Formats: sequence, C-alpha cells, structure tokens
Amino acid sequence: MVDNPAVAQLCLEKALATIEAAVDELGKLDSFAGDGDHGLGMARGFRAAVAAKGDGTVGDVLAKAGTAFADAAGGASGALVGMWITTVGGSLKSQTIDAAQLHRALEAGLNAMTRLGKAKVGDKTMIDALDPFVRAFGEAASSGVSIIAAWKAALPAAEKGMQSTADMISKKGRSSRLGERSRGKLDPGAVSITYVLRAVGAALEEGCVA
Repeated sequence: MVDNPAVAQLCLEKALATIEAAVDELGKLDSFAGDGDHGLGMARGFRAAVAAKGDGTVGDVLAKAGTAFADAAGGASGALVGMWITTVGGSLKSQTIDAAQLHRALEAGLNAMTRLGKAKVGDKTMIDALDPFVRAFGEAASSGVSIIAAWKAALPAAEKGMQSTADMISKKGRSSRLGERSRGKLDPGAVSITYVLRAVGAALEEGCVA
C-alpha cells in the first residue's frame, strides 16, 4: 500500500541516482547506432523530474514529474519516458494505492508509450523490458500480494526482456537503418528503463508499507 507522496519523490530520486551512475554505459550503447546521448538525456529528465517536487497525492507528484521529464530530456526517449511517468501518475487517483491499482496505472502508461512510439515487443526498444514487467506485475498483483512483493516478482521479467534485445534487429529509430548489424548489442532504452525499474523497487522497499 502506498499512501505517502514522499514515496513517489523517493522513487524519482533513486531513479536519478541510478541513471547518473550509468550515463557513460548508456552513452556507449547508444553510440553504436545513435548519437550517444541517451544517458545524458535520461539524466536531464530525471533531474528535472526530481526538481519538480509536485504536491498532493502520489499521482499528482508523478504527473508533474513526467511533464518536467519530457520537457528537459528531449528526443524520442524523453517524450516516451515522460509520457509513461505522466500517464502512470494521472491514472493514480486515490490517496492510497494497492498493487492492483498500480498495475492498472502501469498498464495505462505502457499503452500510452506504445501508441506514441508505435513500437511493440520485438522491435528492440524499451518496450521489450517494460511490457513483460507490467505483465508479470499484473500476474503477481492478481494474487493479492503487496506492491513490494509484486514489484520484486516482476523485475526478473524486465531483466530477461532487456537481455533479449541483444538478439534483436532494431526496427525503430536510427538504429533501424543498421538492419542485421544492429544485432549483438543491448538496446539502451531497454537498459535504462530496467535500471529505473530496479531503482523504483529499491525505493518502494525503503519507503512503502509492505
């Protein structure tokens, strides 16, 4: 159960710290087929999201953070991740949130990202990590477990999805021009979103009522 907007702020802060530590790694992955600034853009976005410091409910904090993220991060990834955070926040209307409610919000965020990016599983994007995570979270939530337990249960699906992108041929963005040559490297977006999911899991353990 989440009822404290400070938990949402903590999630953003831990995501920022995680992404800042991975800026060089993400840049190297992105430089294989892009302009190498994925990590920098994600860090800019999360710095703005943390600084936004929305008030009100958990959803209000995330909705304001998502808008700030998109404005600061720039590029396609900035728009997609910003949309995801904003939609998740906008879908959390209650003061108190359980795992089932959070799953519906995560699903809404995933659907919004999919529509905006016009990507699907197998296209070698962050969707390849986020989609299986949301599905696994929903399966865990349906059994009545806590948010923390459901998040823990779903993280391996994100990790597996992230790793699967190494065997894919990119079908979206600049890397799609490489065709077969895009195989063999992890997708930077799948890596960064998995790192964010890990960070949020750590924040939930620290700040949530189990």
